[in-house]
Amino acid sequence: MKRILLLASMLLFATPVMFAQRFDLNYYLPDNIRTFNENIPSPEKYFGFEVGTRHITYDQVVSYMRELDRVSDRIEILESGRTYEMRPMLYMFIGTPENIKNREKIREKNLELAKPEISGKLDLQNMPVVNWLGYSVHGNEATGMNASVIVAYMLAASEDEFVKNILQNNLIILVPSINPDGGNRYANWVNTNKNLTPNSDENAREFREPAPSGRSNHYWFDLNRDWLLAQHPESKSRLEIFYKWLPTMVNDYHEQGNATGTFFSPGIRNSTNPLIPDENWLLTKKISAYHSKMLGKIGSMHFSKEDFDDFYTGKGSTLPDLSGAIGILYEQPNPRGVTRERNGITITLAAMVRNQVYCSISALMASTELKTEMLGFQRRFFTDRKKMADADPVKGYVFGSSKDISLSLELIDMLRAHDIKVHELTKAITINGKSFEPGSAWVVPSGQQQYSVVKTMFERLTTFRDTTFYDISAWTVPLAMNIRYAELRDQGKVVGAEISGTAQIRNGKSIEPVKMSNYIYFMEMNDYFSYKLLYSLMDKGIIVKSCDKPFSFYADGAEREFSRGTVSIPVVEQRMSPQELNRTINKALNEVGNKNLKIYSCEAGQSAGDTDPGSNHFRVISKPSVAVLTGKGASYGSAGEVWHLLDVRYRIPVSLIDWDSFDSMNLDKYNVIVINSALRMTKEATALISVWAKSSGKTIIATGTAYRTTNELGISNIETVREKSAVDTTKQGTYEEYLDLRKTSRVNGVIMNAKIDLTSPVAFGLESTEIPLFKNRDIVIAEPKSRYVTPVRYSSNPLMAGYLQTRYSDMFKNTPAILTGKGLVYFSDEPYFRAYWLGSSRLFMNALFFRELMVREAL
Repeated sequence: MKRILLLASMLLFATPVMFAQRFDLNYYLPDNIRTFNENIPSPEKYFGFEVGTRHITYDQVVSYMRELDRVSDRIEILESGRTYEMRPMLYMFIGTPENIKNREKIREKNLELAKPEISGKLDLQNMPVVNWLGYSVHGNEATGMNASVIVAYMLAASEDEFVKNILQNNLIILVPSINPDGGNRYANWVNTNKNLTPNSDENAREFREPAPSGRSNHYWFDLNRDWLLAQHPESKSRLEIFYKWLPTMVNDYHEQGNATGTFFSPGIRNSTNPLIPDENWLLTKKISAYHSKMLGKIGSMHFSKEDFDDFYTGKGSTLPDLSGAIGILYEQPNPRGVTRERNGITITLAAMVRNQVYCSISALMASTELKTEMLGFQRRFFTDRKKMADADPVKGYVFGSSKDISLSLELIDMLRAHDIKVHELTKAITINGKSFEPGSAWVVPSGQQQYSVVKTMFERLTTFRDTTFYDISAWTVPLAMNIRYAELRDQGKVVGAEISGTAQIRNGKSIEPVKMSNYIYFMEMNDYFSYKLLYSLMDKGIIVKSCDKPFSFYADGAEREFSRGTVSIPVVEQRMSPQELNRTINKALNEVGNKNLKIYSCEAGQSAGDTDPGSNHFRVISKPSVAVLTGKGASYGSAGEVWHLLDVRYRIPVSLIDWDSFDSMNLDKYNVIVINSALRMTKEATALISVWAKSSGKTIIATGTAYRTTNELGISNIETVREKSAVDTTKQGTYEEYLDLRKTSRVNGVIMNAKIDLTSPVAFGLESTEIPLFKNRDIVIAEPKSRYVTPVRYSSNPLMAGYLQTRYSDMFKNTPAILTGKGLVYFSDEPYFRAYWLGSSRLFMNALFFRELMVREAL
């Protein structure tokens, strides 16, 4: 009887698996891959379930890959870096045992492709292709990460001649997940909410992953937009390996919403970045025939020359093109779970994993059979780049300012992440009215190996072959960082020694102790990291004030001019003794550890100016306590930018709070609430935050469409200008024209010039009356009723870089970009876009710290 009950129980729980389709290796691999080393465990044997029946977590992937490394002499794992959530970044080097043993020699030989003076002597026929397989940069596009274990097992264990030939001709760098944090978050969601009994209803919770989704990293950033910008640990780790090896082929495995077909490059030919040679597109098209033939064997529908472009150089399939690689994008239909039915079409995790595996195999087939052609292309690429650099009238770029050295160091770190050489400036120069001094300015020669990356970072494009953009159309890095820079037409004798990095500049000498004062201390806000020190002082209980006008005071043995926004620390007003105050100030200064920050110790009666520290121009400012609104309808990407800015760059704590939980919260503990989108809040939530916003000392900082929310809260009356264009009703438009209009009728991520009122607290610490702003929306703010609430507005000729239709340019001219009024500071676009818009992020930080000094007029 017990045996009968046990058998019945086993049948009950096993039925969904026993009678479901088998997803064994024969399903995932073509017929010519059937023989495996029995000493190497298959994914099914290791995990205890078949790939495709549930989502593999990143932790499981790491464990399995390490086991393959242990038992196979074809694999060597490199762990390089950790994510924000401390997950290891894995890079698997895969090849024949001989190639693995000699991989350093292979790397050195491969790097010679980028050296025109010796590359012509290389024997391409006897060189393996360094082939990069990178999976799931978007964590909830998880078929790539799930496929990686099958691809790794195939390469480690197959005894078939087909695979051995691939291993002989390729040294493979396999990245199981480019976004471990997001991948793990998504896998846990699906596995937690999936049924034991298969259910394909797309309304089921399994397919309805909530925001913030696993697409992004810990701080909700899209890591596929960070290849150029290198602002996150995952990207810095990846680029270190990439430039150390310079792969010839880079495969980037994604998913997309199309339910009927798989995409693979080359994409739209006319939408290719001009820094990428046309031969790249033609060779990619040749490679695409391999994918088409491979997917055709299993009947997977596909397309390759539409929808996706190769323009924004910050993506994983495009940045490698700037180093002579063939970057290829793959986009599979997204199952969003295990088995989903969408519009009558069933999409399964298993089928899309199989597509990823097949496209991985076809990529390896292409690099094997087209090896000499691909290596020859990369060799020609660098030879041609050298000729282009020699012919380029721009011989380099000089950048920097003594007012804010920290910003320049951030740019240098970014350049060094791309293996770009940066040199000292040897003598003072002035170009187009911009002055540069040794010690606070540096030079980037354009004539170097990464010429294309230098150009894409510094150039400003406003004309384009094609005006349909999948992503943004402008990303000029020095403009984003608001760093003074100029083109060098003649390097002359201004280029000094190459610097190895910023560590010596940042930490070359110890921080000078602040002398004891019985009267007052001053700290200017010119440096980017001034806010980090300011918060540390406030957090230690020090009372600080800010001056709303320039003044002079005797400091360091001479009369010194101090700018607007300078912070003062009056000794007598503190809750601690002068000695304890001095120790606390020095402790904060050393904890921040930035030698570019300085606090001046001053005594009374030594001012030659007309403003004294005891006047009303010095006003107390309080420590910000910040909440960022999340919840239903929130823009998590924008919220994540604020979270990252405060938490990572400035070590300022941030509370992420869901607006629909207000009834259980005490909002009075916050004096700043950040809103990044138009939230459709309930009447109860609206009433609660409305009361909070109208309380004394409370400020809302809003961006983008959030003006609609602040209007509903009754704290603003911000109006927008809508375009009024006549419609020609006599002409019949076609459906194709309608589709083209939908593609082009938007603001495609441009850089705009804005005028800034330097007397406004929002501009404290800045030195120029102009500032570049990023604009990614068609929001045009109408002129407010008060003349005092617009400290920043777009100029009369605003476009600095990117594509902007004339009608938009005319609409934006002289309109408000930022509004500051009673209890509200509003930005029409995100000030910290993709974590590298450091220039305009200072405006946000000023709004945060100097909110109590802002204009009190109603918006």
